[in-house]
Amino acid sequence: MFVDSNLVPDPDNKGWVLGWGVVKYAPWHLSGVYATEEQAKQQVELLGADYEVHYGSHKLQSDDFIWGAVS
Repeated sequence: MFVDSNLVPDPDNKGWVLGWGVVKYAPWHLSGVYATEEQAKQQVELLGADYEVHYGSHKLQSDDFIWGAVS
């Protein structure tokens, strides 16, 4: 899994970083976490329609990635 080295720490979650995640729901797959939305969308184009881009928080050295819906 790719994790950009330029991600900023998540101030609310120690050991987590903020970025643009490329995810597939079923089966769960976190393809990568990117510093920009553009980079993440480019990866989705390569992987296919099963993947989505979300801005959220990633726990380093894991496949944990969380995001919330914007209302």
